[in-house]
Amino acid sequence: MKYQKFRKMDSKKYLEVTRFLKRTTHLTAREWVIAHLCADFKDTSNRSEMTWIGSNLKQLVPFMEEDYTRQEVSNARASFKKKVQRSGTTFFYAYYAGLITQEEMIGMIHKMVLDMKKLIDTEGGDIPAEHATEVQMLVADVLRQINESMEEDYY
Repeated sequence: MKYQKFRKMDSKKYLEVTRFLKRTTHLTAREWVIAHLCADFKDTSNRSEMTWIGSNLKQLVPFMEEDYTRQEVSNARASFKKKVQRSGTTFFYAYYAGLITQEEMIGMIHKMVLDMKKLIDTEGGDIPAEHATEVQMLVADVLRQINESMEEDYY
């Protein structure tokens, strides 16, 4: 019952996977895996099967060394969400505080898209070419919304 998403990591150890992730994200292997499993394994009420995920972790993901309790799965998922939010705040704050220029921001977005492609390829997924443009357009839209919100608050 091996989970196919991480098959390119079959021969890796947990620490190797975490090192790989730390080169492009703030995530640990634990957070990355749990986020995927919680998104992919839901019950009929669309809630994550945390107890089942934790009980089957070693069988689902070859580089995970032990099974987790429901609480450990929940904690890893919460940690993932916190890191995503903090990363987003850091990203947008740097621009709006004037710490990086618009050109630097655009360059970073291009690098992020390349990093995302690398991660999704590692997961065995494919990214349609239009997704790169879509991500860039979404970020540009978010920047516009932040600008509008900040202008409203300023006046």
